[in-house]
Amino acid sequence: MFSSMASLRKIAPFVLGFLSVLVACTSEEPTEVVDEFRTINIADSLGLDSGDARIFILPAPLQVVSALHVQAIPYKPGLISDIPKELAGNKEYRIALNLGINTIDLGYATINSDHQMGINYATNVEKLMDLLGIRSALKAAMIKRFENNASNIDSVSSIILDAYRASHEYFQLNQREGVGLLILTGCFVEGLYLATGVDQALSNRQIHGLIALHKEYAANILLLLHYYRGSDDVASLLTKLEALSVELETLNYTYNSATGKARLDMPIQEEKLAAIKAKILEIRNSVRI
Repeated sequence: MFSSMASLRKIAPFVLGFLSVLVACTSEEPTEVVDEFRTINIADSLGLDSGDARIFILPAPLQVVSALHVQAIPYKPGLISDIPKELAGNKEYRIALNLGINTIDLGYATINSDHQMGINYATNVEKLMDLLGIRSALKAAMIKRFENNASNIDSVSSIILDAYRASHEYFQLNQREGVGLLILTGCFVEGLYLATGVDQALSNRQIHGLIALHKEYAANILLLLHYYRGSDDVASLLTKLEALSVELETLNYTYNSATGKARLDMPIQEEKLAAIKAKILEIRNSVRI
């Protein structure tokens, strides 16, 4: 467990990630398309003029699991106990999404001191990175670092964040941000799955605020993924995300930028929570290996 609240804030603050799209920095669309998730000219797609910028609010990788821990929400290992084993032989699309999903599950197990579950998911994260050709981006073998630091939550959480950053830096440098976006989408899916899956989801107002933030995340992920809709897999995922977005749309909240928290005008009703939970579970079941 964490030694202090300050320690928790240091390793995984309840903050938002930002993706700035600057027209002046966008590259021309490559003449040779290597795969369907290469970089696209998002600025042109959004109709932005030169020098304009648009900021997308997206979830930080350990945001949900940290928030649940801060609220002293009891660990529910059953949510992540079905650990995927057959990872090879899947499309890049599914591997990328599951790298995001497994990263969140790794964080959930780690923050709750479930060392064996953490090692199992760390093994999966390393394998998924290997399948995407990015394990070389890690500074050192991930599993060995985990085994050497299993009792130190701060160090283990830093390892998770290092792997997350290394993945996105690799895809950015190689003009394949579409794969990075899929990883982040996997993080979004699993984060909302955990937030709606804990037993206190209906009664805890802080969790309600956490769920409400996913309204903005869903809208921005939909907007960005839209430019990869030529992929049948992405088109199918977009349809499901749009249905989820409809359920989230009625959640009205006030966001406090100083604390990174949202407060709803009124609690989420049981029927609405059940609808959101059903939609995110459907998405998770459709993409998880």
